[in-house]
Amino acid sequence: MSVVYNNMDMLLAPHMLWTKHGDLHVDAVTVERAGGAPKVAKLGTFKLAGLNGVALTSRLFTPFPEFNPDDPKYAEAPVAHVAA
Repeated sequence: MSVVYNNMDMLLAPHMLWTKHGDLHVDAVTVERAGGAPKVAKLGTFKLAGLNGVALTSRLFTPFPEFNPDDPKYAEAPVAHVAA
């Protein structure tokens, strides 16, 4: 999905959509930031309200190996997650 975060264009590989304290969050791997690949691939958490210009893309990705949909932080209210 493409987003604008902190005034920067980014391409994210979303892994989990979940709620925390009633707010939607997405855990995703940053694939591209300001036109370039990040130095280190990692799963980050983004509050959905802080993302602008959210748009789905047709770009495919391989799920991040360390992603665990059973992580206790998702226990409150998981909405959807990527399938391995």
